[in-house]
Amino acid sequence: MTEGRDFYRGLVKGYEEGLNRAWDELIGLTTRGYSPSEIKVMARSKRQSIGQMVIDRKVRVRSEAGVDLFGQAAAATTSEVVAGRAYLIESTGLDKAMRVFNDLMKAGSEGLIISRRYPGDIQRYIFGEPQMMWLTRQERGRGVDYPCLSPSDHGSLSTATIKFMKEGEGRTLMFEGVDYMLLQSGDFQIVAKFLHALIDNAISTRSTLLIPINPAAFEEKDLRKLENIAYVVSS
Repeated sequence: MTEGRDFYRGLVKGYEEGLNRAWDELIGLTTRGYSPSEIKVMARSKRQSIGQMVIDRKVRVRSEAGVDLFGQAAAATTSEVVAGRAYLIESTGLDKAMRVFNDLMKAGSEGLIISRRYPGDIQRYIFGEPQMMWLTRQERGRGVDYPCLSPSDHGSLSTATIKFMKEGEGRTLMFEGVDYMLLQSGDFQIVAKFLHALIDNAISTRSTLLIPINPAAFEEKDLRKLENIAYVVSS
């Protein structure tokens, strides 16, 4: 009886912490002078961090209780993807995208991850040693151990991705941070134009392009446009 009570206390406590964190984030945005439209975009973007929080909690449970919750999700297989295509992976976190990426790495593909999340935080979940770059306005140095790419410098982004894909056939690129690019530019058409070029290069080099997104971070009409330019993989 005591164990059951403790379980539900923990469940309620986690629920309470999640609500408090969400409201604190929203209050923080409203007190910084942002417009309603900016708050809407940023609030949606904040939801993408939920997936990483869940991963961190699973790691903690595995460490403290010896219970592996990662194995409960159905694993993706390489049969879901074909070289020379782009896949829009819709999920609140990176679990699905990382499973697909890891499967391709295990099958012998060379990999590159460009991520809005700091690469050092997700590297432990990645199979092998793919190249990793951080999508950020920060510059390498001062404790940053990975190459940095600015979300607004589409020229450097294109150069880095094209160079990687042209260096060998059948390579895998995971590009995570489309919503961050949208937040920085404020113009969906600019971001969509960049993605079209990225997809064309993946097709021409017979590479596999994985684009994980949180659907909640996008306007419905923009989400539909994204779904029209790539194969959709839902979580």
